[in-house]
Amino acid sequence: MDDVISGAYIFTGERSARSYRLNKMAMSFTDAASRERFKVDEEAYMRAHGLSGEEMDLVRRRDWKGMMDYGASIYLVIKIGGVTGHPLPVIGNHTAGRAA
Repeated sequence: MDDVISGAYIFTGERSARSYRLNKMAMSFTDAASRERFKVDEEAYMRAHGLSGEEMDLVRRRDWKGMMDYGASIYLVIKIGGVTGHPLPVIGNHTAGRAA
C-alpha cells in the first residue's frame, strides 16, 4: 500500500503500531505540566514513556522526516516540534529535504 501515492506517507496499521510509543508521548504534550517535565529532562521523560533507543534517537536529533518515516503522525510530530521550539515551517522544510 505504500506505493499507492508515490512520496506520500500512508498511515497504515503497521506504522501506527510501530510508532505507538512515540505518538503517545507526543500526545502527552497537550498537558502543560508534561511539556515542562520533558523540557527539564528529555531523556527521563522519553524513558518513562517507554521509547525505544531508535525512537529516542529520532527525537534527540529532531529528525522530523525520520519520525514520519518511522510512522509518527504529522500532527503529533508537530507537537514534538512545539515543545522543542521548532515551528511547522522548520519541520516542513526538513521533511521536504530543504533544511537539515
